[in-house]
Amino acid sequence: MGQIKAIILGVAMVLLGLIAFIVSIPVLVISPLVPKIRYQSNQLFMLPFGYFARWLVGIKLVILNGQRVEDNRPVVLVGNHQTGLDFAIISRACPGGSLIVAKRELIRIPIFGWFFWIAGNLLIDRSDPKSAKKQLDGASHLLKKYSLNLAIFPEGTRSRTNAILPFKKGAFYLAVSTGLPIIPIVCSSLKGKGIWEKGELSGGHVVVSALEAISTLGVQSHEVDALIERIRNLMIAEFERVTELARAYDERFQKKVDSCCS
Repeated sequence: MGQIKAIILGVAMVLLGLIAFIVSIPVLVISPLVPKIRYQSNQLFMLPFGYFARWLVGIKLVILNGQRVEDNRPVVLVGNHQTGLDFAIISRACPGGSLIVAKRELIRIPIFGWFFWIAGNLLIDRSDPKSAKKQLDGASHLLKKYSLNLAIFPEGTRSRTNAILPFKKGAFYLAVSTGLPIIPIVCSSLKGKGIWEKGELSGGHVVVSALEAISTLGVQSHEVDALIERIRNLMIAEFERVTELARAYDERFQKKVDSCCS
């Protein structure tokens, strides 16, 4: 059943990506006159795909402290990366007007990759750190000018061990250089519940938590490594907490089902 769901998700991604791509073309045309509108385009795909994917997989999403993101806009959002389905889950805690940072290879995905570029997102070359840094630096003025958030998975790749991997530094240097706060977005374990690539799509409760905003004002460049380690440790602790919380929600739900059926 999991493999069938994975195939359906792939088809939905293409079809909804096509619709979003067609709708976003006029947005691209008028963006020179209304620049900010381009950076709202992500919602054309994220909202419908997210709702459909969560429904299909059976994910019951619980978001904790989501308002923190809007209260601190513009902000750098850093999330843990577990699967390609993260776009349908963590993005629910990311409001419109956010630039998403992803690997350059995404542009090779027909339709969806093209839409992703039209929406003004950043496609960086992970094999060329200097080029990636230049792209991030170039985007920094957009964040403040249009009050945009920057959303990134700092691990740089999906974790295959159910643990949070070491972080790349680019987004943190950008936050420090611009003085933007950082909000970690932590998603509970998707193992068995929503790992698209493995067909582990049995669903269940998933908890996404927005931690308190972390100020970068006054942080010096030589202090960035310590900042990264601090944030990663906070996310590791929160990952363990929300994973246990999601498990408790699942158990509570199962007890209700059992009591209704007995």
